[in-house]
Amino acid sequence: MEPEETVDYNIRKTWYNITKMYNKKASDYMVSMSLGKIILNIDMFEGTPSTQLGPNMGMESTSLARSLNKLEDIGIIIRKTDPNDKRKSIIHLTKIGLEWREIAKTEVLKFNNKVFSECNKEEIKTFFNVLKKINKVVNDEK
Repeated sequence: MEPEETVDYNIRKTWYNITKMYNKKASDYMVSMSLGKIILNIDMFEGTPSTQLGPNMGMESTSLARSLNKLEDIGIIIRKTDPNDKRKSIIHLTKIGLEWREIAKTEVLKFNNKVFSECNKEEIKTFFNVLKKINKVVNDEK
């Protein structure tokens, strides 16, 4: 079997290309796709506990901590102590963070709309069903 015929090769290649595309767009703001994804996962109104971000995004805690530090250093987020549990911190977007969130959201929606315009509803439905099955296979292997 050739690499191009394997599921993981095609997923990896596609994800690499998506990452490259988003990183090119994010570079205008001196951030990366992964930082943009963090921004999109922070609740705009209530903030998000830092302990919730990693599992939501599939990031290791050390990578997440480094990324949060960078976002804090450039003024995109602020950390506030959880009023119910002083050991926890809640991540909030600053004014500029909210602006960047809208930009990231717009780029994600543009990409999705382009993909949806190239595929019919049945193809999209099949695509998502196949991804669910792949995730089931992966989870069953754990």
